[in-house]
Amino acid sequence: MGKTSNIVGDRGENIFRTRITQYGLFSAYFLGEKAPIEDILLEINDDKTPYSCLIQVKTTEKGYYKKKKTLKVNVTKKKFEALLKRPLPTYVAGVDLNNEVVFITPAFNNSDRQSSMKTTNKLDFSDPVVTKNTLNELKTDIIMYWDQIKVSSFKSTYKSRL
Repeated sequence: MGKTSNIVGDRGENIFRTRITQYGLFSAYFLGEKAPIEDILLEINDDKTPYSCLIQVKTTEKGYYKKKKTLKVNVTKKKFEALLKRPLPTYVAGVDLNNEVVFITPAFNNSDRQSSMKTTNKLDFSDPVVTKNTLNELKTDIIMYWDQIKVSSFKSTYKSRL
């Protein structure tokens, strides 16, 4: 990865962090280059449900495919499969660097892994209603994931060997 792509990626991660924390629903923690699959650990800012998820951020200056109306970003098959193996809920954020707009999509078994990203689930300063709705949907999605696996009851009954 060259210097230019590092700058593009760093800017995209910063834009993502700004958009995802815009209304105080989430805290975002950069994992750095030591974590090759996920870029950000995202945590819900709520004492009742302080659940976390992992985010892979993909940034582009190439714009959109007009016919498909999708963002020109790509998550390799290898990275996508590695995201699927993570026990936390995982998502991919596509950042349009030219317009500083973020799109977010789940990286789950039923997800479509494509060479482009759908332009739904938008985070954009120029559209606060859509952004707030997307953030609330993401929060709900993360909570539903953790509630379905009943992590609170598992942790309270787990017998550690340490």
